[in-house]
Amino acid sequence: MCQSYKRQCECGRNTAEIFFGNMLLNESAVAAVFCPECSHAYQDINPAQVWDNGWVLELDLDVVRPHAATFGLSKAGVTAEWVFDAGYATWVGITPDDTERRNRERDALQHLARTDLRAYIEAMKNWGIERERRFSDEGWRKMRPRSAMGL
Repeated sequence: MCQSYKRQCECGRNTAEIFFGNMLLNESAVAAVFCPECSHAYQDINPAQVWDNGWVLELDLDVVRPHAATFGLSKAGVTAEWVFDAGYATWVGITPDDTERRNRERDALQHLARTDLRAYIEAMKNWGIERERRFSDEGWRKMRPRSAMGL
């Protein structure tokens, strides 16, 4: 079973939910999370950081690199971007707050389930399609083609 972990960003105003795929990593792999409000001070290129729409997930590569052989990489080849894009330490869903956002959006449609099931099914279908389009337009990493990520 895979696990997730909620981590407040460095300024304390936002929270990201991080997913650890294949049960290799855990919260000890996360060094810091920066939301768009607090990430502006960290513009340096850093192999321990992955940027996604202004959010930054910084990993502790000393914790991650011992798993390099499992990833099929050399220790020097391990970067936060690769780990994130491969799903070993990534957002739960598409965005850092996707679980909460998704639940709020779906809850807004639940009244239809009790009154008009056909309208509810149509609304859910349209919501899902629009949601994917919105995330893609916003440029979230997980909406990029896998070939663009080098995986």
